[in-house]
Amino acid sequence: MKVNSVTVCNFRNYGDFSVSFDSGINVLCGKNGIGKTNLLEGIFLFAGGKSFRGAKDREMIRFGCENAAVRLNFDTGGSTNELEARLFRGQKKQLFKNGFQVTRLSEYLGLFRAVVFTPDHMDLVKGAPESRRRFLDIAMCQSFPRYVALLSEYNKLLFQKSACLKSEAPDGLLIDIYNEKLATLGASITKSRRSFVARLAKKASEIYSDMTSGGESMKISFLTQAGDADGSDGLAKSYLTLFESKKESEIQRKCCLCGAQRDDFSVHIKDRNAKLYASQGQQRSAVLSLKLAEGALSEDYTGDTCVYLLDDILSELDRSRQEFILERLCGRQFIITCCEDTERVGGKVIRPG
Repeated sequence: MKVNSVTVCNFRNYGDFSVSFDSGINVLCGKNGIGKTNLLEGIFLFAGGKSFRGAKDREMIRFGCENAAVRLNFDTGGSTNELEARLFRGQKKQLFKNGFQVTRLSEYLGLFRAVVFTPDHMDLVKGAPESRRRFLDIAMCQSFPRYVALLSEYNKLLFQKSACLKSEAPDGLLIDIYNEKLATLGASITKSRRSFVARLAKKASEIYSDMTSGGESMKISFLTQAGDADGSDGLAKSYLTLFESKKESEIQRKCCLCGAQRDDFSVHIKDRNAKLYASQGQQRSAVLSLKLAEGALSEDYTGDTCVYLLDDILSELDRSRQEFILERLCGRQFIITCCEDTERVGGKVIRPG
């Protein structure tokens, strides 16, 4: 898979701008503030369905404009495809595949696959569980389109249950109905995440060992409120029991306290919690291993390479880690942002703006 070109209109700081890419290394070069990261954000819209910065659609529209558009031309599976996203301030974005509108996100995600690296991904080790769940969901949505619909349905029900709990007089029977549905859907989500994390852990641990020349070990463990329950039925039963035990507390506190939305994973280096005890360098190596493993799994599942988007990552790494990541990505297309030092990378240099 490779990006041929991206065209943006009224997106972030851009009016009308188009750029083409080589099949190998591409370096977006220039001073801070000219829009290098914005281009990566535009490209990733088609992989993750949303901004990797956590921005809302309307926040990506150029100041003073009412709408924006991003168009991506890319090759995959021997064919050329074009995806387009149109953003509006007052309505949902519109998505198009080869000129035809797509109404469901599940029909869209997975067509183009990319792995993005940013300095903010240190949150995968240092941050809150939300960062790790978001990482899992984005990775899984690209490789398993059915997971998109499952997650969407769960979040919709969770929103409805939350609204019920926040009401002046929560309906206990309605909460029970929501809990039954959330237990079933949550079991499927947790089962899928647990399976994915098991594969991710194996791949990331191998990469981390290679990065440290076998001198250190990394272990990733999946964490869920459903405990050790196995299979969809066992997980659903565990969640239902948990919901019943927390029902009164949820009504009193007017919020959801348990469910698949609390899933997480931990990272241990040399058998110690990396969030608490690892050095900055060890944490950075762990994050790189997770992101490289994400791409490797996607390639395993789909049989096609990913596009890699590296936002100011090389400046954060020492020479050995720079060389390791560039070597691992050899033969794949990747797009890097940096300020001026391009000699160490090579490839096509692009100066936006």
